[in-house]
Amino acid sequence: MKFKIDYQSNTLVDQVEESILDYIKRNKLVPGDSLPNEMALTTEIGVSRNVLREALSRLRMLGIIQSRTNRGIIIQEPSLFTGFEKVIEPHLLSESTIIELMKLRIVLEIGLTDLLFKHLNDNYISELERIVLSHEAVNYNLTLEQETEFHNKLYQITGSEFLISFQKIIHPVFVYAKNNYDNYFAPTNERLRAEKKLITHKDLFNLIKARDMEGYRMAIKLHLATYSDFIEKKTEK
Repeated sequence: MKFKIDYQSNTLVDQVEESILDYIKRNKLVPGDSLPNEMALTTEIGVSRNVLREALSRLRMLGIIQSRTNRGIIIQEPSLFTGFEKVIEPHLLSESTIIELMKLRIVLEIGLTDLLFKHLNDNYISELERIVLSHEAVNYNLTLEQETEFHNKLYQITGSEFLISFQKIIHPVFVYAKNNYDNYFAPTNERLRAEKKLITHKDLFNLIKARDMEGYRMAIKLHLATYSDFIEKKTEK
């Protein structure tokens, strides 16, 4: 069976976790395959059952294994975002990390343009129009939830579960940024408005409705200029 443990580094639980992962890789186990039972694992690895169970608990939290009655410990396909989702608490993140996540959002929202237009249909256009009209009804004095509603729909239209999941995970970061950095954002918005370069959701929608992909690509860059300017100001210090 051959489980490898390096007692010279990290904690014993860390080493048991890494050993089990190494075993899965070396034996090319795939979702649905079984690991040896707990008794066999404790004997082969040479650790107590408590240490083993803590290591297995970590792997369950990551979604790599699950326990099934009469089948034991089963390998499963993990969610790529399970661990990421657990640590995205904006108050625990440094400003530099928040800035990196902002950069990532800008790249994603510009980059998903092709997917967005590829999957666009009349139903999606109607849904976007409903969102934009509801925002006009409150004179664009939007809550945070309303501000993100339009962008959430853009991610959904791409049809990419990966993008949709990632957007949900990083959403709290942008709520935090809105609440804490609005004194940086407001002057940029005023400047863009004065220069007649402020791109609203209605502007983006009109380009989507006209199926003007390249026009939209340029417009979404301007729409995200608030974040781009904030990043530039913070990183030039």
